[in-house]
Amino acid sequence: MFPDLLLNSPLFGIGLTIIVYCVCEIIVERLELNIVPPFVLACPLIIGLLLFNPQIKYEQYAAGGNFINFMLGPATIALALPLIRNRKIIKQHAGIMLGGITIATLTAIISIYICGRLFGTSEQVLLSLLPKSVTTPIAIEISHTIGGIPPLTAAAVIFTGMLGATFNHKILSLFGIKNDLAAGLAIGASSHGLGTSVCASVSPVQLAIGGVAIALTGISTSILAPLLLPLLKSIFG
Repeated sequence: MFPDLLLNSPLFGIGLTIIVYCVCEIIVERLELNIVPPFVLACPLIIGLLLFNPQIKYEQYAAGGNFINFMLGPATIALALPLIRNRKIIKQHAGIMLGGITIATLTAIISIYICGRLFGTSEQVLLSLLPKSVTTPIAIEISHTIGGIPPLTAAAVIFTGMLGATFNHKILSLFGIKNDLAAGLAIGASSHGLGTSVCASVSPVQLAIGGVAIALTGISTSILAPLLLPLLKSIFG
């Protein structure tokens, strides 16, 4: 199906990712699936190709796929541009944002822990899920520090981001929340970069606030998760 020269080139992973994403964009546009971002379809399609095509090995795809993953860093840094352009709004509402991030972080950690205990989740899996709302590099470090499973944490972070990108604005609209500050803060604190990326097509203010929320949520979770764990364990066992 694919020549060995192509399969063993980094261009294979890059090209496959771009082609699948473009196909998913066309599918979303033709079928008017506005509720579903193209990458939500692209991710399972690529995984399916790797799982069910014996000719393609993960290592061959990863040679180029890791390059795209590397570009997540510069893409996240690019969020600084709308942040700088809207710095006056950010400075004006700094106190509100810090309070909102703290509440969001506490709610995420406590709710995940309680739900995990109610559903009988094992200790290590539960610890792996705690940083699910934090951007991937920070979430993996938090998971490693508190005794979780970093690969499971990465999967939970991606799944959270995909859900956020698909449903965040729909949920906010359902509850009549139209304020860009509130929307950006909620999206950035709950679904990190994947969810916040959707804000680019909605409002530059939302994108800027979401970018700040991503950073602050990472910081607050890395501080509060280790501190809250002993208390939660003593209360819920």
